[in-house]
Amino acid sequence: MRTLRKVGLETGSLTDEEIRYIDTRVVEAARPALVARQVFSAFRLPNAGFKTWRGYKLTDMGQATIDMEGQTGALDRVELAAFDVKVPVISKGFILYWRDVIASRTGGIPLETTHIENAARQVAEEEDKLLLTGEYTGWRALGIEGLATATNRNTKASAGAWPDNSITDINAAIGELETDGHFGPYALIVRASWHRKLWSLISNTGMMYIEKIREICRGGVYVSDSLYASGGGTDSALIVEPGPENFELGIGQDITTFMQQDENMNTVGKVYEVVAPRIKRPTSICEITGLT
Repeated sequence: MRTLRKVGLETGSLTDEEIRYIDTRVVEAARPALVARQVFSAFRLPNAGFKTWRGYKLTDMGQATIDMEGQTGALDRVELAAFDVKVPVISKGFILYWRDVIASRTGGIPLETTHIENAARQVAEEEDKLLLTGEYTGWRALGIEGLATATNRNTKASAGAWPDNSITDINAAIGELETDGHFGPYALIVRASWHRKLWSLISNTGMMYIEKIREICRGGVYVSDSLYASGGGTDSALIVEPGPENFELGIGQDITTFMQQDENMNTVGKVYEVVAPRIKRPTSICEITGLT
């Protein structure tokens, strides 16, 4: 009597090469949606186990003295107001069917990773929303503040009628930042619909609005539909002064995958990451509100 035995890899259990292929597809799928990472300075947390991240909001010292002897006045200090930020896990589950794995091996076709790539995009989009906007009306995020919802950020009402008044609005927002001691370089963050308006020609010139704005915003122009107003609207833009002294992205675990085989021989798993924004100087942000 012949005994039963496993033949080859017909169980759907993933090989190291297939796992590397999946990880590559996850990164490629997530990267286009990670706009905020281009603005935030990255800070590596010790590990994914940290559930809170301490920061300090700065209050300037008193004025320097002017006299003939250089006598020092009051020896005050920079006030450091401690605050803690929750560090959440952003995740999305997926399933990879064992028959698709076998078909890939025997049929010479790429491994079916559609579900995994879509999960990666969902995670990336939530990260972008968390960093650029933070919790807002209609979207819960553990009370975590992003750029557009940071307490004590600057705000400036738009003059309306974009693109005609876009440069006026941006200059007014920069004026708010300069008043608080932020002298650039500045970055503009805007939703796609407003960004497209900036590709119009300025009257009586051969220059488009976007070209002039790039001259003003040397820190870059970034486009993301993950930017919302605090009330959930889509009619805001941001002018910010990037830098680790102003705001940072804490990374406890970068985007990765967890996978295991279930009792049906399918691979179930999730794409996940552990990240949080820490905004130390909200005065480095100016929200332009009420775009029309």
